[in-house]
Amino acid sequence: MSGLLYKDFVAIKGKRLVWILIIATVVYTALRMAFPGTVYMDMVTNDSGETGNLIDILFITGEFGVIWMGGWVINLFGLKTIQFDEKNKLRGYLSSLPFDKKTYVASKYIFTGILAYVFISLYLLWHVICTAFMGEGFIAGLSTLIMSFSIPFISLALLIMAVELPAFLIMGKDKSNMVIISIVMLVAIAVLGYLLFGDLSVLEKINYEKILNWLDAHAFGMTLLSILSPMITLGLYYLSYRIAAKLYVRKEDWDD
Repeated sequence: MSGLLYKDFVAIKGKRLVWILIIATVVYTALRMAFPGTVYMDMVTNDSGETGNLIDILFITGEFGVIWMGGWVINLFGLKTIQFDEKNKLRGYLSSLPFDKKTYVASKYIFTGILAYVFISLYLLWHVICTAFMGEGFIAGLSTLIMSFSIPFISLALLIMAVELPAFLIMGKDKSNMVIISIVMLVAIAVLGYLLFGDLSVLEKINYEKILNWLDAHAFGMTLLSILSPMITLGLYYLSYRIAAKLYVRKEDWDD
């Protein structure tokens, strides 16, 4: 198993990725220490009249970017390991080695899970750095709100992979991409149809401040969601592995 995981680490050029993340964290920390939110700069005011430091918003944007990058990297690199095996025709060679075919499938799921763990840990580290030098105002609440969505967001990325991994393992890259592109196009057509023919006045009536107040009033529920979402995700993720492993073994036995 360790050899398969290291092979996937090499496939995504893991050493370079690690160095990029380390350098980005050092730069972020240095900039945050040089420009703390406690220093007076241009202030912004929300609809409730609360003020916040503009520099804090800039650093929260960087913190938030880690989450979005994490979801993208989990999807891209998780599937890239399978594409790497296909491109270099490693599947046939690995199938001839004396280990269970399910081990190969498990390595893909474990490697993707490690990627998710790395990026949620990186985000939490950036969040600590950001809040350690944060000034007074409503920005702190905004940062906490973003943090409450971080774990569910990464959990969503894993759920997407729980659907895509079996497809790539069983059908291969080209067929899976055709299916995914078809689904995306259908969703895009539905959204475009609503924008052209739907009632857009509904969007104008959305009270974003009311939504933020509701989230603040239901902070306990959001915390509970953050706790339960990984547990639910892991259960579905494991179920996806069991299904993928069973189908993959049948496919390999049939090909043999």
